[in-house]
Amino acid sequence: MPEVPLYHSKIKMAATVTDFTDVNVPGDLGPTKSQTLPLFFALYSYHANRPNKESESVDESKVAVAEFLQREATSNQDFSLNRIVTDLSTEDEQVLREFIAKKLSRGTVYGGSGDVHQLELGEETYSCYFYLLRQTSLDLEAELDGTGGSFYTSQEYVICYLSIPSAGLEIFRLELDAYCDGISYLLDQKDLSSDRIGAYLGKWYSESTEYISRCVVRFQEDIAYFITAALMESHLDIQGANPAVKDDVKKFMKACSLSDLLQKADKSKAANNIEGLLLDLDVNSSSSSETSSAQGDKPVLKIEGDKHKLENAEKSSSSEEWAKAMLKDTSSPALLRQVVEDFKLKTIQDLNTLKRLVRQAETDHYALFRAYTFLRDCGSGAVLLRQIWKDDNAEAIKDTQNVLRVLEDFIKDTNGFRKE
Repeated sequence: MPEVPLYHSKIKMAATVTDFTDVNVPGDLGPTKSQTLPLFFALYSYHANRPNKESESVDESKVAVAEFLQREATSNQDFSLNRIVTDLSTEDEQVLREFIAKKLSRGTVYGGSGDVHQLELGEETYSCYFYLLRQTSLDLEAELDGTGGSFYTSQEYVICYLSIPSAGLEIFRLELDAYCDGISYLLDQKDLSSDRIGAYLGKWYSESTEYISRCVVRFQEDIAYFITAALMESHLDIQGANPAVKDDVKKFMKACSLSDLLQKADKSKAANNIEGLLLDLDVNSSSSSETSSAQGDKPVLKIEGDKHKLENAEKSSSSEEWAKAMLKDTSSPALLRQVVEDFKLKTIQDLNTLKRLVRQAETDHYALFRAYTFLRDCGSGAVLLRQIWKDDNAEAIKDTQNVLRVLEDFIKDTNGFRKE
């Protein structure tokens, strides 16, 4: 692939500043709502019987998923949940235990991805997130079921987080999944410490959701630079920050990245064997590396106490609008996360529009001009050019590459995206 120069749509460069931006933030944290929300957790363990795939003589590809899950559920009819730690009352914990046991017996709790369901506790309705963590296979002899199939015994855990529906646990599912996986090192220890496990689980809401509020409150309108870097897949070099702040910024940028949406679209397109509208994302593609090398110096975030400065950073007008929308109300992590998802969806729609215009421009010169004006006016032209080179057509079809080169040359000749 040719080297792809980057032309920034209404991009503003953050000059190397001599004075740090002073943000009135107490310590490393902004205001938090976790104290006003009802938040609970629970951790259960149990021994599960799992089908031994190595002993299967049939082709797994021919075995229906429903049949496999049914066999697995049937083999786990007789089990008991062992409560390791919880901060629920005895009565509420019993309700949760029965709820989880019913899900497990039906085979509707899956490893690797959490789920959220409504649960009645007394007179209140809660959102209950639950996650199956498969730790180890116990060294026990395999048993035969009625059909002659063998099973092995596995030590497994179910992690539960509960809060009111307005907490928006569904929208933070990926963060909650990652936080659940993070407890593995505690569960691997021979002597389980309920105090340490409880301390870890007790921070689930702060670590999985409130990072977004802390970033917005601390960095204010400068989050526009983080958003642009995330959309451009630029690595932000964070210097001087303590681990907590650094982790918050990384989580924020990951939430703003388009990779999750584009990868889901790619999987959906492959599953349905159809050409999707969404662009493919392959961080290992040749166009990706060439474009990254063309970005020049990496953006740098330098932090000293409560002050910070940015170097070699960029922000687009679209990212500025994104940041302003988030600053309107920083009290609710769920609201901020929804703003992020809405703007990501808008960016995906713009990518689709540009893709259609580029295809039309292969045979229509007027469509080429419309593609240019769209890039100029959309507020995120640099991001769209950054991503469109990763599309299958851009990587394989010369006509598409020619259109993109013409667009880039014209943008360069007209000094970027500035309107006349």
